[in-house]
Amino acid sequence: MDPRLTEILEKEGFPVSGLVDVSAVREEYGRHSSRYAQWIAEGKHGEMGYLLRGLDRRLNPELVFPGVKSVLAVLRPYSPHPVGDEDLRYARYLNGPDYHETIQSGLDRAMNAWKTERGWGEEFQYKICVDTSAVLERTWAVLAGLGWIGKNTLLIHPQLGSYVFIGVVFLNREFGFLPELLKDYCGPCTRCLGACPVGALADHDLDSRKCISYLTLEKRGPFEENVELHGYVAGCDLCQEVCPYNTKPVRRSVPVPPAAHLVLDESILLSETEVEYRERIRGSALSRVKYPDFKRNLAFRRSGESRE
Repeated sequence: MDPRLTEILEKEGFPVSGLVDVSAVREEYGRHSSRYAQWIAEGKHGEMGYLLRGLDRRLNPELVFPGVKSVLAVLRPYSPHPVGDEDLRYARYLNGPDYHETIQSGLDRAMNAWKTERGWGEEFQYKICVDTSAVLERTWAVLAGLGWIGKNTLLIHPQLGSYVFIGVVFLNREFGFLPELLKDYCGPCTRCLGACPVGALADHDLDSRKCISYLTLEKRGPFEENVELHGYVAGCDLCQEVCPYNTKPVRRSVPVPPAAHLVLDESILLSETEVEYRERIRGSALSRVKYPDFKRNLAFRRSGESRE
């Protein structure tokens, strides 16, 4: 990859990046997209209707960005230290500003800087996708050589582990880069499968309908049956905590305090009004969780029965 682009991306907080031509990965991409389509057909996406509505676009990147010739994938690590304890906790990725916005702006600055330095005009076009467009982000990260999809279905980088955000940029220019696929280094390890207390994981397969992260973030309305959230009020990290590839990132990093929007005082959360909740989560990825659903999560977090 262009060393200057790598340098620009590193300055924007993306220490790992890779570029690959679409024409070079059509067969491998077809295998990934076929598995994804089968996962949807089996109903394992639960009530995430937007995944079904975006199926055609995920299977065909041309529908997302006509004229796409190559794809840039980047990783940005987030704090691997836990937020809260077994009684009340949040997924680690929520500890900071909304990653959709920060990654979008960082990639936009990087692309504009690179475009300017290369002297390209308006003929050079790109589209940034950060977990909002109908894109198979993990697949593009794999095809760009940034890691492999682990048995817990998350992207794993050999050094950064799985506590990373993925950003993808579709480009309308080819650069001659072939895929550099990494081996799946999960090997015989099944720690993540055993760590999931609700049986949502099988080998490289996730049933979202059982997943704590899905239930706390995506599920709308009351739970259809008693559930056990194991202390989580938003997201879940249990399958990541036991992954050997996340050991070093934890040891190398310094713990950061919980962001202001991640309140850990139960008394405050129980008395919080909807207006107060909306103000608290403003500008964070937690804003995906609506007030009634957060209250539901809070009530169900410790047992299969609501404590209200």
